[in-house]
Amino acid sequence: MNDVLLQQLADGESSAFTTIYNDYYPELYFLSKHLIGDDAPDVVADVFIRLWTQRKLFESRAHLLAYLRVMTRNACFDHLKKQHRDVQQLQELLHISDQEHEDRHFHEIIESRVFTLIRNEIEELPPHMREVFKLAYIDGLKNGEIASLLQMKDAAVRVRKAEALKILRSSLYRIELIIIMKLIIYPPQ
Repeated sequence: MNDVLLQQLADGESSAFTTIYNDYYPELYFLSKHLIGDDAPDVVADVFIRLWTQRKLFESRAHLLAYLRVMTRNACFDHLKKQHRDVQQLQELLHISDQEHEDRHFHEIIESRVFTLIRNEIEELPPHMREVFKLAYIDGLKNGEIASLLQMKDAAVRVRKAEALKILRSSLYRIELIIIMKLIIYPPQ
């Protein structure tokens, strides 16, 4: 024989639902609080929402309570699985972020060293070539402006720039080989 309250719940009477909610919420809350902690109210609320939307006729209040306990336990386990997946995804993102940071840092170090080597090679140029090279490639002056500033012919500026570039290409080719060899011997971790 069915309980009147259970029949009213199956028929969709909100007063029956409210009574069941008030009777069973504390027990389900403490069960879920024990399993998942602070998210317990949300999980229990979802259980009662499912109870209301999937109304059916229960044999007894004991059957209803057993059903609610199983639903609560399963909802808690689902919640924990989702949290675990979220934590794993966050850890994977952090690992990727750390790796990208390490890679970026490694590339910044290499870039800094290459710029230092280039600057040193520029400083090793003969003074007349170095001056023309810096005015052209660092200060961005045109050949005519350099010629006027240094009181020399335009053709002489072009020749000094070409000679400086030839020396630097040769030096930088050696530097490039050294960097490649270091990367092969000591690859970034």
